Amino acid sequence: MVRRREPVPPSARYEELAQWLRTLRQRAGLTYRQMSELTERSRVAGPAYSAVTLCRADSGTALPRQQVVETYAQVCGASRREARLRWERAAVGAESAAGCPQPQSAPRAARRLELVYHPAHLLQAMHQVRLAAGQPSLREMQKRARELGAGPLPRSTVADVLAGLRMPSEELLVAFVQACGHQGQNVAQWQRAWARALNAEAG
Repeated sequence: MVRRREPVPPSARYEELAQWLRTLRQRAGLTYRQMSELTERSRVAGPAYSAVTLCRADSGTALPRQQVVETYAQVCGASRREARLRWERAAVGAESAAGCPQPQSAPRAARRLELVYHPAHLLQAMHQVRLAAGQPSLREMQKRARELGAGPLPRSTVADVLAGLRMPSEELLVAFVQACGHQGQNVAQWQRAWARALNAEAG
């Protein structure tokens, strides 16, 4: 049985990345030692890493190396591409919060909602609207949604959505964009974009 660690501290700078990695490990049912053994037996996922290194990767207090994140994710069943995108978002968010220049991998100009016709487009737009709102932590967004009287915004579910593991429900999407400062007609545009993305996924 996978032993649960203490929750990621709310003040952790890389809370979202850490939560995503921990969710992957829990779903895979692996201990850090087992993960380390997998990296030693097969180099497909990348270099071998110790259990200590893998444990530190999901602490949330420091940004792990990109290759560590990719290896961690791959031994837990996620793709290298997804891990790379998650790591880049964490790096961009930290640079933005610190007032530093963003790396070349920073998100481009926000996608217009009327051009959202696929779940991937919707996911991109969600990341962009959150970045425009100052990249608030999932805990902060949950608090904002509660104060606004919006729908529930469970952090674990939002982390899965932002990782591309699942489509958001309409209720969750509305609460998400409201927590990012959007109201009224703009929320309706998000709902229409969500409906188009959902139809594309069903098709």
